[in-house]
Amino acid sequence: MPQPAPLPAPAQVDDALEHVYALPEFAPAGRSPIQEGLAAAWRWIRDFIRWLTPDLDFGAAGDRTLLVVLVALMAVVGIAAVAHLSGVLPRLLRREERAEAARLAAGRPSRAAEWEARARRSAAAGEWREAALALYQALLLRLEERGAVRYDPSKTPGDYRREARRNAEARGVLDGFLRAFEPVAFGGRALDAGGYERLRDTAGRMGAHG
Repeated sequence: MPQPAPLPAPAQVDDALEHVYALPEFAPAGRSPIQEGLAAAWRWIRDFIRWLTPDLDFGAAGDRTLLVVLVALMAVVGIAAVAHLSGVLPRLLRREERAEAARLAAGRPSRAAEWEARARRSAAAGEWREAALALYQALLLRLEERGAVRYDPSKTPGDYRREARRNAEARGVLDGFLRAFEPVAFGGRALDAGGYERLRDTAGRMGAHG
């Protein structure tokens, strides 16, 4: 009769078990980053409440109920705070934008002055047509300041003529300016220093100084 095999030594058993439990199928399941984040948040809330209420025993049923209530209240307060800020922050940003726009407007020239400066730069460079185009924009904006027209970049010179009929002085200046300006802007007629000077004199009667 064969003899039974001897039992392995305890050290051999430990080595075998360690080898088996090291296999991937016996590795504990990992948690997703979201689960890790939620767990960390829960631990922070729990520790914070423990710090606030050191006498609570979270192992007791009554205290566990109180813990749940406190967590729920914190969640409600957090949601309410987020909802409040989502309504307040846009209003604060708009208020700051309006204040910034007012600060900029207080320290910058009007649109007409900007076009006049552009006209002067173009004239100084001998770019007479470009100077005339800028002076035309400046004249329209000066007319708007006087209430003679309403400035709109999409309007044509004819549109402005019709609007200016209500103001005899504005109509005379605009008609005189456009008679010399339109052949240059739309007809390809050349413009020299003398022609631009005449345009500038006409526009100057309405305060547009190119």
